[in-house]
Amino acid sequence: MTTMEQQTRQFRLLTDWYLSVLEGVQPADGCRTLSEHNNSLEWLAGHLLVTRSRNLARLGGPTPEWSFLDAYVDPTLPLPGFRPFDSNRIYPSLAECTSAWERVSQTFLATLQAAEERVLQTVLPLSGPTGGHTLEDLLVSVVLHEAFHIGQMSIIRKALGYPAMYWFMRPVHA
Repeated sequence: MTTMEQQTRQFRLLTDWYLSVLEGVQPADGCRTLSEHNNSLEWLAGHLLVTRSRNLARLGGPTPEWSFLDAYVDPTLPLPGFRPFDSNRIYPSLAECTSAWERVSQTFLATLQAAEERVLQTVLPLSGPTGGHTLEDLLVSVVLHEAFHIGQMSIIRKALGYPAMYWFMRPVHA
């Protein structure tokens, strides 16, 4: 199995985890935090959505237009330019994020599967914590990034009294 086949499998599972961790969460709970030092589910959901959208564009896929992009990205900051969570800011709802995630992820996964080696070896002006400067290197870090934040979302979910997210691919998405 190639690295990209493995990554595609990982991104498929992460796509479902994102949906699972937000499933059934009431809208009012989307903006709640566990402390003043934590992100809300809405911020985390939007952050992952923006990140996946940016990586879709890096792969040569369409760049979705987000009216809320400035809530997450500050172009005056060095790459990746993400704004930290601000409890005074209104973020997109979990329903908006979930709907957009499904659309973006379908295109992202198809684009990732079809990506040519020359695209994956594109040198980027940033690297992730796993090192390297190619798009393929960055995608290794992105798998970990998404899993990290979905883990945070899972903790928030349980702390708010919801049952645990589903660990395996849910049958509806398998």
